[in-house]
Amino acid sequence: MRGLISVVTFAACVAAPAAAFAQDAQPAAAESAASAGDPWEGFNRDLYAFHEGVDTAVLEPVARGYRAVTPSPVREGVMNFLRNLRGPVIFANDVLQGEPGRAGTTAGRFAINTTLGVAGIFDPASSMGLERHDEDFGQTLAVWGVPEGPYLFIPLMGPSTVRDTAGRVVDTVFDPLTWAEFDDVDTARTARGVTTGIATRESVIEAVDDVRENSLDPYVSIRSSYVLLRQSAIQNGRDEVPVLPDFDDELPESSAPDAAATGENTQHLPPANGVSTSDQH
Repeated sequence: MRGLISVVTFAACVAAPAAAFAQDAQPAAAESAASAGDPWEGFNRDLYAFHEGVDTAVLEPVARGYRAVTPSPVREGVMNFLRNLRGPVIFANDVLQGEPGRAGTTAGRFAINTTLGVAGIFDPASSMGLERHDEDFGQTLAVWGVPEGPYLFIPLMGPSTVRDTAGRVVDTVFDPLTWAEFDDVDTARTARGVTTGIATRESVIEAVDDVRENSLDPYVSIRSSYVLLRQSAIQNGRDEVPVLPDFDDELPESSAPDAAATGENTQHLPPANGVSTSDQH
């Protein structure tokens, strides 16, 4: 059951970096930095190609079908519910990062949305001034000074680094559903994973399409976007990600793959087409 969860929830991780790339231009300096942090690029590209195949054949059609049969207010309620479930994980990382103010906001949001928001389906906390943010243990490790390590692209999970991959494991430990014991708990975990993957993938359909159609090298686009987004997330948005000319205009021709490889994904995270992040959650 848990294996199925990992397979289907890749969209939640890859989505954030992928969509962000579609919205934000990438500087050549960031590309150079990302390339230097990708010593396993050949291997990562093979894994990315596999990921793209699965997304095109399975996840994208399912996400489009979900959009076709589900009204927008219902989809919004599903995303609110899934985000609310991440409250304990976010709170734990707020505390570990020494951010008492943000931890209080997270706790307040979880309490209000779980009660007044009907188990998180609605988001009254935002209208009360408690804005949503996301945290994960990969960010916590970065705050503690742990190096990010080489870039990784994990099929069906999305863009990551050695540090962020380890962080995902710890976040699972922080999740109360991991330790819950009740009838059909495995079914509940699987349902949550499947729903997260489909809902997140649906939310980035246009962003993924844009990257596939317009990016010179989607793999590089996803990698550069992920690096920039993680830097901003670690700083809790205090450092702005620079907006510079379109990344494709800055990409040296020698680094672009041949035509057969350029139609592949990238986008909000990934993943799923894509990341994770954040709200995944």
